[in-house]
Amino acid sequence: MRPKLCLLAPNETIANVAKEVINENIINSDVLFIIGNLTNQGVELAKQALEDGAEAIISRGGTFLRIKEEITEIPCVQINVSTIDLLEALYQASNFSNKVGVVGYPNTIYQASSIGKFLRLEIIEIAIEDPTVFPERLIEEIGKGLKVIVGDTISTDFASSLGIHSILISSGKRAIYEALSQAQDLAVLRRKEAISQQRLYMILNNLSEGILATDSEHRVTHSNPATERYLGLSISEMLGQNVKAILPGKHHNDELITIRDQQYILNLERIENRGVMNGEVFTFKPIKEIQDLETKLRKKLHSRGLVTKFSFKNIIGNSQTLSACIQKAKRISKSNATVLITGQTGVGKEMFAQSIHNESPRALGPFVAVNCASFPESILESELFGYVEGSFTNARKGGKMGLFELSHRGTIFLDEIGDMSLSVQAKVLRVIQEKEVVRLGDDSVIPVDIRVIAATNVDLWSAVNDGRFRQDLYYRINVLRLEIPPLYERDQDSILLAEKFLNQLAPNIEFEEGAFTPLLDHNWPGNVRELYNFIEQLAVLHEGDRLDERHIRKFLSSNTRSKEISAIENLRNFSGRLTDAEIFEVLEQCHGNQTAACEILGINRSTLWRRLKKIENK
Repeated sequence: MRPKLCLLAPNETIANVAKEVINENIINSDVLFIIGNLTNQGVELAKQALEDGAEAIISRGGTFLRIKEEITEIPCVQINVSTIDLLEALYQASNFSNKVGVVGYPNTIYQASSIGKFLRLEIIEIAIEDPTVFPERLIEEIGKGLKVIVGDTISTDFASSLGIHSILISSGKRAIYEALSQAQDLAVLRRKEAISQQRLYMILNNLSEGILATDSEHRVTHSNPATERYLGLSISEMLGQNVKAILPGKHHNDELITIRDQQYILNLERIENRGVMNGEVFTFKPIKEIQDLETKLRKKLHSRGLVTKFSFKNIIGNSQTLSACIQKAKRISKSNATVLITGQTGVGKEMFAQSIHNESPRALGPFVAVNCASFPESILESELFGYVEGSFTNARKGGKMGLFELSHRGTIFLDEIGDMSLSVQAKVLRVIQEKEVVRLGDDSVIPVDIRVIAATNVDLWSAVNDGRFRQDLYYRINVLRLEIPPLYERDQDSILLAEKFLNQLAPNIEFEEGAFTPLLDHNWPGNVRELYNFIEQLAVLHEGDRLDERHIRKFLSSNTRSKEISAIENLRNFSGRLTDAEIFEVLEQCHGNQTAACEILGINRSTLWRRLKKIENK
């Protein structure tokens, strides 16, 4: 959109010259022309142009001076009288006399006498500082022999009425072009400044933080609605006031202050230019809003899947050993202490961890589970602690929040903690002790409020004795210990679980009472996970819509994995440090099937892979 300019011309000549400039398309603006004697009514006409949308006013002489004093909302630009314009008028006047009066406002006839000497003329400068005394001054000079003047429209008209010669000083094309061009540039700049100011005010008005800015004299220059709410003062009451009258005392960055019985975090930034202090910017935010914002963030993280699926009601079984374990877990839930859950693979350690979280005061917070054995050491470290941008190759832009931070005000479940490297163990120990996290590549400390539940299927004390697990970390996580009983110690629970799993997986298959009794003859080294896999295979492979004891026995005896497991059931229950011989023996019995071997040995695939790699390198 083209700028809208208003040119107040004292005569038709100047207006016509301006129109020539416009017609040459070197000014990209819409120009409104007002022509006439404007000394008295120029201001009112300019005000009317302003109301009609003018973005800059162009005029000259006294009209310009009056308009500039009265109108400050938009730029006012003067049409200057160039040296060439004045020389041309003086040259014409020299035809009548070598004594010439130059009449006009001071800004028009400045140093006219010094120009006259080049034409061998005697110049009399008659400045119209006060239009009311001009007639007397001109009559006085006429009495001294003045016969010709040069000046603006008003002065030349008056001189002609007194019977002396008068030459109008006209503004040439160059002067008018420069005035129009300057007015156009100022109008465009004003638009940009207006947009910038509007953007600034929109930002300030929508910030939840209170903003208070001062000048070099500590007087308030900017504020925002949040500041009004927090301080209980209107912006008009604050502007121009010394900031100490509003925020008493000396303040520092990251300072805790109290305003109207509310606590705020205050930040202070000084505005400096080349070492000179030009003002200050205070920002402050209520502690409660910070806490509420943090809670909202945690809820968003919670909605992203950091939630539990199980509670104690999902744990199936009536056996005395399981019931006692559940009761102990419920008592543990009420505490905030670190928990160590032990048990063979597949017994449901994570289910118990989720149930403890759901029964605890942290139930509304996030539950973050991480399998320590499923990540290489470097990746596990970045996942747990997070990192800042540029901390390592391929680090995500902007960095990443670690799992400990994601667990804030909730629970983090460190599954298979025994497979964690010693270096990562040291950092985890510090987090548990200090409740603080330092991201990779950073040196700032982030406080976290977390509860740690760890789990393992190996004997951690043996790992401590072997130097594979830190003794201090062992004592730190082994505050409350919960041992989950294996399935073979849970009496009839395997039958209850089998019936539940079959109803879930194949509700169309009916089963006779006692159909699952043969399951009691199996030790289930893989525990509940193995039983679930067995029922899943049964649901897929069983032909017919009814099951009895005969079908179960037949399926157990024909199940390849069950045969492999039965063949080594005479081996001891692997709960301590596995020897190389034991690993090879189980692999041989499973015909190299590593998945089956892992279930029997009570370890995961990555642990088995590392052990085999270590054996290979011996």
